[in-house]
Amino acid sequence: MEWRIRLAPIGLAALAVAAMESPSAFVPWKVAGAGDPPAKASLALYWIPVSADEFKHSALLTSRQLTTYASQCIAMQVIRSDDAATIETLRATGELPTAILLRVDQTELARVRNERGILSVTAVERMVRDALHARETEVGAQLDEAARKLDRGERDAAVSLYRSVYEQRCLCPRAGREAQRALKRLGVE
Repeated sequence: MEWRIRLAPIGLAALAVAAMESPSAFVPWKVAGAGDPPAKASLALYWIPVSADEFKHSALLTSRQLTTYASQCIAMQVIRSDDAATIETLRATGELPTAILLRVDQTELARVRNERGILSVTAVERMVRDALHARETEVGAQLDEAARKLDRGERDAAVSLYRSVYEQRCLCPRAGREAQRALKRLGVE
């Protein structure tokens, strides 16, 4: 009996290490009800599974990359397959399962369609990664333009661009910090 007591902490430690090395993490999907307003985030990823069974067993529930993206202010919403009005609004009728990435103004950035009835997790992760990369490139160009405007003496225009970049700090934290420092140097809060 004594050896079991001594090995118990070792076994628990091994389980803890295995859990930390596990490649899965739960994605904070929010199931949207019929008639719910659109997500109020800079970007919103909508997933429309074919059925509740697909929702329960999909790898989209445990994607580590999607979990990381959710921490960057990307709303993750599941649209139920019986919510015909929302599916029609997203122009996804007859395409289930599908994933759609939208801006805050509900303009579509990208879409992943199913292949033979299966929605590829890798394709969804790539779609979000590419959209974030494009946003970072866009924000970097805004920072460069703000610096050029400041060099030309167009302080108000530069402040406006820096504020625009700062507002996107959750999606692009590094650029947001740079814009915040620039605004602070200019004496703007």
